[in-house]
Amino acid sequence: MNFKKDCEVINPKNLVNPHLAGDSLFEKRSGRGILLLHGLTATTNSVRPIASLLGELEWTISAPLLPGHGENLEKLATTTWRDWAEKVEHCWRELNQYCDETFIAGESAGGLLALWLACLQTIRPKGVVLVAPALQLNLPDWKRQLIWLLSFFKSTFPKEKKSVDLQWQGYSEHSLKAVLQLIDLQDLVLEIIPQLEQNILVVEGGQDDVIGPGVS
Repeated sequence: MNFKKDCEVINPKNLVNPHLAGDSLFEKRSGRGILLLHGLTATTNSVRPIASLLGELEWTISAPLLPGHGENLEKLATTTWRDWAEKVEHCWRELNQYCDETFIAGESAGGLLALWLACLQTIRPKGVVLVAPALQLNLPDWKRQLIWLLSFFKSTFPKEKKSVDLQWQGYSEHSLKAVLQLIDLQDLVLEIIPQLEQNILVVEGGQDDVIGPGVS
């Protein structure tokens, strides 16, 4: 482990700030529960602040670490959106064993998975909270085609680094194959989203360069 000039910590597995807590989280409290879903390349560290707040209000919390995350980029490249979705559905059903009133909340790709889950006929959440859901990326079509082409020759590409976040944990690079899986999931969710009947709260960021206002 080495310290860069900006004090951000990266280990050899491309995991930024590996010392932070980012594993799966389950805390049983009351009959009101929520499933919290992190975004692509991130970990549960990104949803732990809201988990802590809701925990103080006696909510039961389930925040799964999605397959391929929190390990290394090579592992992420071997997973598909179906692997992520299977983990999410399993954790939802586990949460419902303890709760009679359940909600789903997801950030970015986690929001996309929340929408997929809420559209299942057997899933009836009390409500869905989406934080910058990744329904579409701020990418022109030619860039999407370029990602597909590059995936045959290159496994990762670096993220734009504008500022240091010592409280964020995740990969320092993008997996091209994982991005393609995200795009496949986007296409599916856009197709099935008319089936959604639950109440939804959407939160967007005005300075989000990846999922801009109005895109989701």
